[in-house]
Amino acid sequence: MKTELLPTERLAPAPPPVEVKRDKKSALAHLPRLAGYALAAFVAWLLFSTLFRPWVSTSATRAILDAPAILITTPISGTVTAVEAQNGQPITPGQTVAVVKNTTVARDTLTTLLTRRLELQSRADDLAQRIQADQRTLDYANGQYRQYHDASLTQLRSASASLQAQQDAAESKVSELRTKYWRAVGLQRDGAVSAASVSSARAQMEAAENEADALRQSARSASAGIAAAQRGVYVSSGQESGNLLPQLAQRREDLQNSIKNEQAQAQAMSSQLADLNQLIGQEQNRVQSLSDYTIKAFAPGTAQEIVAPVGTQVTAGATLVRATDCSKAGVVAVFPARMAPRLNQGTALQVQITQLSNPLYAHVTQLLPTAPETTQNGYSAPFPYAEDGSVYALAQWDPGTPTDLSERLCTPGRSVMASLR
Repeated sequence: MKTELLPTERLAPAPPPVEVKRDKKSALAHLPRLAGYALAAFVAWLLFSTLFRPWVSTSATRAILDAPAILITTPISGTVTAVEAQNGQPITPGQTVAVVKNTTVARDTLTTLLTRRLELQSRADDLAQRIQADQRTLDYANGQYRQYHDASLTQLRSASASLQAQQDAAESKVSELRTKYWRAVGLQRDGAVSAASVSSARAQMEAAENEADALRQSARSASAGIAAAQRGVYVSSGQESGNLLPQLAQRREDLQNSIKNEQAQAQAMSSQLADLNQLIGQEQNRVQSLSDYTIKAFAPGTAQEIVAPVGTQVTAGATLVRATDCSKAGVVAVFPARMAPRLNQGTALQVQITQLSNPLYAHVTQLLPTAPETTQNGYSAPFPYAEDGSVYALAQWDPGTPTDLSERLCTPGRSVMASLR
């Protein structure tokens, strides 16, 4: 039988719902779902960043600040005794960087030159002593020569004066006898004297004239002898002084020639000694420079690392100081292979550095498919890692970059963000 509800029962309101307290575990039931959403979002971001973003991004995968390295090496082996450069300090061309001492420098050439100089100096001293001895002998010979010369001239002048007096007396006698002869001739014409008297007077006159001629000739010879003696020409007269003077003159001439030859030899030796002293000086400077060799900087830069401190034993060619050429500082960036067609010399790059609010700009100067060790050794910091097919882009700051800013950014190895501009 079907039961129908009364109208009052139909219209009666429903009773209020009874509140049921939820368990705390029901609230944690949504965490797995939220974790799943988060994991899905991370996977989506990872897929986008690894698969899709590289295809649309123009940034380099890695980039660092770098600069060419300056290797200051030693040309000799030895021990480093001083290092003037300090890390982080600038160096200038010609500045002393280090001093290397080498106690095994070959001195054979210097020893040979010094021995040669001793021998040559000994010969020069002996020659100087011979010159002094010959000069003393010459001075003595000159004294003897002057004494005998003066004595000889005195004798010759005395003989010449005597002959002159005799000549004057003979001339006076000839004049008297000539007068007597002509008087006898007059008296003979008058018949006062005989012809025998005239002949006797004539004979006396002619004898006196002959004697006068002989004395005149002797006087001229004596005058010629004096003139010759004054010129240093002597004729043997049988006297002691006359025989010694030619010998003394010859001795003087021999000594003078000997002294001239010895002086010429001494001058040649002096010239040889001067040249030898110059060579010895150069060799001593070479030995000194190699014994305490001063290493100087050849280019401007900033000292980065003291490879060989004081006391280090180094060989020829070893690096003492590693410096950085901040004037050529720049960026080394690694770009993926897909960006290779967009890279070229002169390509503009934008570089973002964390300490700077505004980016800096650089331009590509060189592209390298790989970076061999020989190339990296020419830079202050090693190049960043690159995947197969990646391209190394070497860039330098644009000319408009402030100099002080580029020098402050000379920090090789520092990571930066680089992208195409």
